[in-house]
Amino acid sequence: MEFETLKLEINDGAARLTLNRPDRLNALSIQLLVELHHALRLVYAAKGEVRALLLTGAGRGFCSGADLLAARPNDPNDPKEILRDYYNPAYQLLKNLGIPTIAAVNGVAAGAGMSLALSCDVVLASRSAYLLAAFVNIGLVPDAGASWLIPHAIGNARAAGMLLLGEKVSAEKAADWGLIWKCVDDDQLMSEAEAMLKKFASGPTLSYGLIRQLLRVAPHNTLPTQMQLESEYQGMVRNSEDVTEARKAFAEKRPPVYKGR
Repeated sequence: MEFETLKLEINDGAARLTLNRPDRLNALSIQLLVELHHALRLVYAAKGEVRALLLTGAGRGFCSGADLLAARPNDPNDPKEILRDYYNPAYQLLKNLGIPTIAAVNGVAAGAGMSLALSCDVVLASRSAYLLAAFVNIGLVPDAGASWLIPHAIGNARAAGMLLLGEKVSAEKAADWGLIWKCVDDDQLMSEAEAMLKKFASGPTLSYGLIRQLLRVAPHNTLPTQMQLESEYQGMVRNSEDVTEARKAFAEKRPPVYKGR
């Protein structure tokens, strides 16, 4: 499939996915959502070859949210169609890739565009960027996972403020709140994101995948249950090639060379 609304590059164990509708601030049309889902399926199918993903936007914004001027779904009598058939499958696939995912937010991340960024494991944002839960500003409710992602990250009090007021949250404030990992100077965003991508793409992939699983289930588990799961996962990786390499590298006083196995 040839992509018209995004770019996908895969090399050196890393995938780089760039939303590419800069004239519309990378607003999410049906075509972009279809292509996003397909691109993520290609990344998922290349597990082993692809060990990390970087997601960003072309031009001066990450993603301004749903494209309100683009063509809508086929059935006007099925208002749930667009979320059920287009947004949710792509966003859930992003969460379930099994590899570390990074969002580099360069400018606005609004509505479902904000949800897309927050669906990644680690979010970096330029100092001039901002996040906006814009749903209420056009009479809608949060979607694309926003009502789950935001309170899980920053708690109900701040989530209520974001979702009910519909006001911009600067990248710096988002980092202070713990909504994103880090706010960086604009001219450093992509270099920091690329350095992180390289680290993940050359790191212990099995460990990363299991850490992501532990983080996902931890809020729902008791401490004893979580500790038992940690023991099970530790048993799964203890004899992996990467752990063997880490021990050998430690003994030889050199950096480990991980193969993701």
